[in-house]
Amino acid sequence: MTVPEKPNILIVAPQSDNKEVNAEDGVVSSSSDKSSPPTGSVNKPIDAGKSGTLLNDKKKIDPKTLTVPTSQPKQQPLALQPAESAVPDKIKEGDGIQINITNTEFINAVFQDIPQGAYAAVCSKPGDPSKGGWLAQRADSAVAQLNAKHNNYFNCSSFYLGEDGSFFARKERFAACHFFVLDDVGTKIPIERLGNFEPSWMIETSPGNYQVGIILAEPITDGAEAERLLKTLIDAGLCDPGASGPSTRWVRLPIGINGKPKYANKIGKLFQCRLVKWHPERRYTPQEIIDALKLKPVSSKNLKKVTKPTNSEANAVLTPRAAENPVISALKKSGRYKTPLGQGKHDITCPCVHEHTDALDDGAAYFEPNEQYPLGGFCCHHSHGDRYHIRDLLEYLGISEIEARHKPVIRVIAGDLSRVVDAAEKVLADHGQYFQSGGLIVSIAIDPTTGDPTIVPISPPALTRVLSTVAIWEKYDGRTKGLVRCDPPMSHVNILYNAGSYRYLRSLAGIVRQPYYRESDGVLVTEPGYDEISQCYGDFDPNEFSIPESTLEAAQTALALLEKLLVEFHFVAGTDKSAALSAIFTAVVRIALPHAPGFHCQAPIFGSGKTYLCELIGAFAGPATNIKVSYPTTSEEATKVILSLLLTNPAVIEFDDMDTDWLPHGIIKRMLTTDKITDRILGVSKTATVSTRTLFLGSGNNVGPVRDLLRRVLTIRLDPRCSTPATLSYKNYPVEKVRKNRGRYVSAVLTIIQAWRMAGSPRANVQSIANYNGAWSDYCRHPLIWLGYPDPATSLIEQITHDPDAEALKELMFEWNHSFGSQPITVRKVIKHVQEDNKGKDLYQALCELPVLDNKGNINPSKLGWFLKKNANRIIDGYAFQKCEADGRTAWRVVYVKSPDSPPPVERKREDVSEEDDDLLVNPKTNGGIKTDDY
Repeated sequence: MTVPEKPNILIVAPQSDNKEVNAEDGVVSSSSDKSSPPTGSVNKPIDAGKSGTLLNDKKKIDPKTLTVPTSQPKQQPLALQPAESAVPDKIKEGDGIQINITNTEFINAVFQDIPQGAYAAVCSKPGDPSKGGWLAQRADSAVAQLNAKHNNYFNCSSFYLGEDGSFFARKERFAACHFFVLDDVGTKIPIERLGNFEPSWMIETSPGNYQVGIILAEPITDGAEAERLLKTLIDAGLCDPGASGPSTRWVRLPIGINGKPKYANKIGKLFQCRLVKWHPERRYTPQEIIDALKLKPVSSKNLKKVTKPTNSEANAVLTPRAAENPVISALKKSGRYKTPLGQGKHDITCPCVHEHTDALDDGAAYFEPNEQYPLGGFCCHHSHGDRYHIRDLLEYLGISEIEARHKPVIRVIAGDLSRVVDAAEKVLADHGQYFQSGGLIVSIAIDPTTGDPTIVPISPPALTRVLSTVAIWEKYDGRTKGLVRCDPPMSHVNILYNAGSYRYLRSLAGIVRQPYYRESDGVLVTEPGYDEISQCYGDFDPNEFSIPESTLEAAQTALALLEKLLVEFHFVAGTDKSAALSAIFTAVVRIALPHAPGFHCQAPIFGSGKTYLCELIGAFAGPATNIKVSYPTTSEEATKVILSLLLTNPAVIEFDDMDTDWLPHGIIKRMLTTDKITDRILGVSKTATVSTRTLFLGSGNNVGPVRDLLRRVLTIRLDPRCSTPATLSYKNYPVEKVRKNRGRYVSAVLTIIQAWRMAGSPRANVQSIANYNGAWSDYCRHPLIWLGYPDPATSLIEQITHDPDAEALKELMFEWNHSFGSQPITVRKVIKHVQEDNKGKDLYQALCELPVLDNKGNINPSKLGWFLKKNANRIIDGYAFQKCEADGRTAWRVVYVKSPDSPPPVERKREDVSEEDDDLLVNPKTNGGIKTDDY
């Protein structure tokens, strides 16, 4: 049967001008003709609304007012004709062939009860509807302008406006579901499947293919209930499996085309959709739909919520991330998931596989979200691949953008600040890339050039950005009466930043760049990643490191390999070469050592290889070059420099080309004898505790450690014994060798240590060194002695026993006693004595060797008093300065300290001292001599 051409239908609207509906463009136009319809017409009045706005009342609409009048004269044919198709008898019975109604009137009849503040949604797409996206528009302002020559759709649900007044048909803005539609009735679904069920409408959308609409008696505002009923229809085979959510369901309006080229007629004209059945008064409850269509209800278990959260959900501050990516779950549910391809890529069936050449099911993939693509990605290698993107896939699957991001959700609830901050810390910890270290929140960054890892403290602005990345933040919006997305509040961010201690973030003790010994149990850890016991993070490739059988022979072979690296360096003595090897060992195992000395490369002239030896030692510590800085000149500068450098946990800090001695600044002393130091961060009113497990190196010509650093810095002496060592040529290039094959050389060090441990950890009978008798001696001293090398700590012991400062202090004690004996005397009287008494010239010379003079060369009372206080009770050759009182003021005296293990005082005579005076030094019992003071 040939479908008749569309006529112009006159619809009488009460209390207004007659409105003429042109079936070609679907636009209602005013007419001055107020005459009645032609004789024989069965049209009756219908209230389409005076202003064209949506009708929200529940007036029943008589479907007979919209039937086609039998006596209407034939009009000119439309430019777009429906393709020829036969209308099944089931549809034709009592309903006519085509019912003419505007899209506005159609939507008004369907959406009679919309929640306050919500709107129906329409979408219009020209040409082939498979191209381009889906732009939702408010029906109240857009439906009257829909072009009849476009593909025109409306959504099953209504939606709330966004906080900014924007309108989107998205799951998170769902207000209510108003109807359901059965797909492909007449083709994939036989008409007989409906039985005696009478739908609200039927629209032929392609030749012989119908969409069947079922209007709900009451809109469903519970998204879970709407999804459950839709799932029930899908499981019964009455809906497209891709229709996974009520909020993403677009169906055709009666006035519009089906622009797919395959549905054009023989002369190329596109198919015109047509309403063939229209009974808007037929409305059903969910149970009536289930009973009439003989459906099996789906359980609510595991259904995703699509509506505003319930009270209990709204009170939940943190919603954890779904165990499985919702997009992957939806793909599996719709039968379109194939297999994982690795690295977040998945092989899937393209939703538009029917458009592929020969309908080949290949070439489509889904990519999980990452920082660059927060929604993930969709790619199809067929010809339509440039038209379909991730949002098209999400729309097809009924997945909202919030779900697609696959992140936890944090809700900012007034009065729950503590819980919100805890939730923020928890999602930060669950992310796995953030830690706490020394009271700070930190992450690990990898240098793209060298591959060296560093610890990076996070600032408040950076923390805000990170929190917005690792979680979706929501707050309640009073206007929409629902949750809307927001940024992390700065008040919450600042509280988290300044917390100082954290419940969920893992503690980070340090970064390791090669296999390492765990301090607590001595186990050699060879796997990278975070170690829960040591709290260290290993960033290295375990395949680069290979430790052979731990035997003496293996250790000797490994030592020979290391010795080849040192053959061209001009060491002063064998102990200096041993010290250089000890520095290499320290570089490898520094993370396992609570304390380790610094190493200073000393030479008499430039070009002797000091800096190059430091580079070689540093190459064993990590892949990056040494961090080189100038030696700080003041204690304040030292604190700023050292703390800022240690915050990043570098492998090596090198004081290069020093032109001054290792001055004993407070923080320099602490970094070499303590595991951690705490101080204020420069430019921030916040303190930090940093690890000192970094290798400290220095180099300079004829400079070295002094005073308190003599026992903390081990000196390696070089001397080429030529006038121009810079002109010497070298062939081995040891630094380059280690850089190219660092794993081999680091493994050689570990082999030696392992062999020493397997041999029973034999310890040589050598002098002990305070602070360095434990792990450092075990890993970096005794293994070398075990293999026949001299004690690498020899220079350290010599520096301690031949302390020039101690010699100067000893000289002061001698001259002090010669002038005052054991009599208490104030600093002021001491200065007066050396200035006025000719006998005080030797005491003056002794004082001039000490840091007690001002810029003019005069003795400064404050400096002298500070020096005596600093060296009080320090025993040198059995004598010490002791603090006391004289004339009501602080005074000082030299005393002999009796010790059962110490030898008697060394006799010393001066040419200008009589035997009687000299006897005062060696006989503590002599009247007027040095007083014996046991303490």
